[in-house]
Amino acid sequence: MSKSSSNRSVEDLENKLLQKNKDLNEKYLELETLLDLTNTINSLDDLEELFYSVLTLSSSILNSGKGIVLLKNDISNIFDPVSVFNIDELKVKKQIFNTRSGFLGKLNKEKKSFIIDDNDKFNHELFDSSFCLISPILYNKKLVGAIILFDKETREGLCDFDKNDVKLLDAITMQTSIAYQNVKLLESLKKSNKLNENIMSSITTGIIEVNLFGEIEFVNKEALRLLKKEKDEVVGNHYMIIFEKNDQLIELIQKVESEQERVFENEFELKSKTKKISMNLSCSPVFDEKKIFSGIVIALDDLSKINKVKSTFKKYVSKNIVDKLLENEDSLNLGGKESDITILFSDIRGFTSMSEKLSPTDIVKLLNKYFKSMIDVVFRYNGTLDKIVGDELMVLYGVPLKSDEDTNNAVNTAIKMFEALDKFNEKIIKEGYKPFKIGIGINKGKAVSGNIGSEQQMNYTVIGDTINLGARLCSHAKSGEILISSSVKDIISDEYPFKNIPPIEVKGKSKPIEVWLYKHNA
Repeated sequence: MSKSSSNRSVEDLENKLLQKNKDLNEKYLELETLLDLTNTINSLDDLEELFYSVLTLSSSILNSGKGIVLLKNDISNIFDPVSVFNIDELKVKKQIFNTRSGFLGKLNKEKKSFIIDDNDKFNHELFDSSFCLISPILYNKKLVGAIILFDKETREGLCDFDKNDVKLLDAITMQTSIAYQNVKLLESLKKSNKLNENIMSSITTGIIEVNLFGEIEFVNKEALRLLKKEKDEVVGNHYMIIFEKNDQLIELIQKVESEQERVFENEFELKSKTKKISMNLSCSPVFDEKKIFSGIVIALDDLSKINKVKSTFKKYVSKNIVDKLLENEDSLNLGGKESDITILFSDIRGFTSMSEKLSPTDIVKLLNKYFKSMIDVVFRYNGTLDKIVGDELMVLYGVPLKSDEDTNNAVNTAIKMFEALDKFNEKIIKEGYKPFKIGIGINKGKAVSGNIGSEQQMNYTVIGDTINLGARLCSHAKSGEILISSSVKDIISDEYPFKNIPPIEVKGKSKPIEVWLYKHNA
């Protein structure tokens, strides 16, 4: 071998080693990035936040210029956009996505990532893109969603994705599917125990999840406080080790394991490291979708917190109502009765588009300030805050306490809400935020009111057509408007500046209904 040939061989070997080292470094970076992504998404317990994080992180990892996450609707086979990145969401929402044909049909059949080609009936114009990569989100081996990335960005410009991108996105969506399943499991646990999400932020119940093998898979902060233990001492250990000083609790868990029926113990004494704690305890079996026993959920309610519960309750309804309810034990029994009520619905207009432009932290901060100003008005006029759903308030008048001024109080509440909103908007505008806009609907009529649920967990609410019509009026009310029904107009004083407008058609009514309008002038 000549000297020159030998030099070339050495150079070739060096180049191969350099390339190999480069490939290994890239692989290492990919794995490190995937690990960071996995840690991030597995820490999330909210689907909206989960998909937003997945979309932004995967777009960053694969150098995608835009992307979207589609999620299967709970009541149909339609896939809705739940998170978008650099895409016109309003334009996309007009499009119907399902698995009957096209790219989603192919994804549903293959259940693996692939690069969109000309045969996949993909509307590139809809997304203003040229190149596309799609990957499935699976739940119990079924397609429940899809992550779609567009237009890979390079120094040379936009280009198509390659096989390595497919593998990488497959790995991301595999972790996303696991995170999605975890979130759905947590939601299932909350539903199975009929926990009221509106009060969970204030009343903390100790929750312990035990799997089929007796190992503790989940424990919340309240349960750790009651057990006087750290999380790493509990999670992964068998319940017989954790509750070794509580023979009665072990017997209850074993009873649920064998009989697969819920047990409840009042004033149960839990032995911790330092003392005995009196509490209400329930052990509930958990079943999967095939109704196969899959574990146990233990709920612990510290009885020393009763006074705190009372205090918390007063944050949801006015003080005089709480005192009246607690004075009369019969008012806390399950059941309902028909009575005349006035119901008020208030809803923020354009909240979805507003929230898309703000960080989750800013959204929560603004909503808390907004709800405080609104609820202060509600309590001033003896309204009962039934629930907060997203950006909507539902307020009751006439139940559980009745007054001759219930309907007038509802109307006064609505008018004063706008005055409070003006002050609120003045403050947030100075902080650089856009003003909030609301619409309000008020109706009066018969409705069934009472406690719904179980002896251990109940929720005071109202049901009936009166409620439905109130909600419809709110949905028809534009920004700055209060819409009231004829039943409300017949009660209130003529001093209120409401004017009759043409009847409106609402869902569930065969004929248009008479309505009156109040327009707030900010």
